[in-house]
Amino acid sequence: MAAERLITDGGARARVGDEPREVRFDVLVDGQPVRRAVPVRVDRGAVCMGEDELALDSVFWVSRRAGLVLLFARDRTLALLGRSADLEVLARAVERGSDRAAQRSLLQPLAREVVVCTAGTAVSGAIGDARVSGLHLAVFTQRGLHLFAGAHRHSLAWPVDRVAEISTAPGEAGRAGLKLTKEGHSVTLRYLFPEEIQAVARVARRSPSPPAEPDPTLELFAKGEVAPPPPPALPQFTISAETLQRAGREAAARIRVDPSLAERFDAAYFERHFQELGEIALGPLMLRRSAAQGAESLPRAVEALDADQLRQDAIAALQGAADQLVEVYGGEVETILFAKRLDREEGSAARAAGDRARLAADWSKRVGVLDPVFGRVLARQHLLLQRLHARDHAPPETADTGVEEATEEWKAEIAKLDRAYGDAWGAVLGDIADVWSGEFLPRLKELAARPRRRLSEGARLAILATLTFVLVGALAMWLF
Repeated sequence: MAAERLITDGGARARVGDEPREVRFDVLVDGQPVRRAVPVRVDRGAVCMGEDELALDSVFWVSRRAGLVLLFARDRTLALLGRSADLEVLARAVERGSDRAAQRSLLQPLAREVVVCTAGTAVSGAIGDARVSGLHLAVFTQRGLHLFAGAHRHSLAWPVDRVAEISTAPGEAGRAGLKLTKEGHSVTLRYLFPEEIQAVARVARRSPSPPAEPDPTLELFAKGEVAPPPPPALPQFTISAETLQRAGREAAARIRVDPSLAERFDAAYFERHFQELGEIALGPLMLRRSAAQGAESLPRAVEALDADQLRQDAIAALQGAADQLVEVYGGEVETILFAKRLDREEGSAARAAGDRARLAADWSKRVGVLDPVFGRVLARQHLLLQRLHARDHAPPETADTGVEEATEEWKAEIAKLDRAYGDAWGAVLGDIADVWSGEFLPRLKELAARPRRRLSEGARLAILATLTFVLVGALAMWLF
């Protein structure tokens, strides 16, 4: 129950985002109360959590859940809750120093059963006479469920009599799971992604076929050591430089410019403007796609297209586009003020303080609409990485059951995200065109219609005196 409360109570915001040093997380050591806003860093081969430390080489598994990272070590299990981007930085730092040999020894005996997926999960219930509760690493295979937590191990063979999906209630985001029941056994598992739930439900009701006899001559090797990694085959993407240009032209055509401003604000002006905004808003996505296409392996490509990072990039990029839009408009206001010899106070109404925050908030809603799409990519991403991980730790004779299927499903979700992102940016372009037509250009028209301020008597005399002084000086130099 403590693990379930951890994800529903909320965590403190991180103080730094680029490095996993002194980032504040809520921390749960399984079996102990939750500690709030604990400063966490990875330093000198350990995860330091306040006064507590966990040696990296004791960690044999890192599991990412919704807003949660679970660390499975030989002597204890930890859960950390916080911002997704900060958790990802921490998870990668821990993985680099974790015990790879322990991962192999854990998965290799199960590989012949064909691993369906692995998941960090909060477990409650009983398997036979043993009560099972708390955080466990669940390895689901074609033959059964295997649970690991420190020195404790439990197994439940398929088939089960009943598989019941546990949906989330309001305020319980991320706690979906399964309840597996058969005679003498009943176990509930939380924090499963929908795709993991579906994959487990498909195999849990079936009687497995007998396992193939292993080849003893290959037992010393894992498949990742003797077989090359699968190539990073990626889907065809729809967003490109050409689509940016086309979208810019279409958005520019929507803007109606008053004849009094037509000399400056022509179609070419807005096409360039929308092109610049598109490069800011879609640049991170295109850079990540380029990195994925140049990756040397499929896991690297998946890492480049990480759904959590893509979402953070989208929010930051749209904020940058809002900044650029307001900056361009502000430059036009300043140009008119200078030409009309008006002071800054007279342009305050045209500037309309609050434009930047309002536009950024409106566009963030466009990203919010994409949250389900990002969520599906994240779930497929985790499932694919799990199967690739299991493949690399399996004996060489083990079939790649599930890897190709998981790859195709991940590629399909990435392609959907690419299209959805393009549609969202098209909607933002429409918003920008409406802002120019309905707000910015009318303000500029009103400002440009003001009479040009004449210079004051004192200013004219000062200019005349300056010109006279310059002429006298020039004449003196010519004479002498």
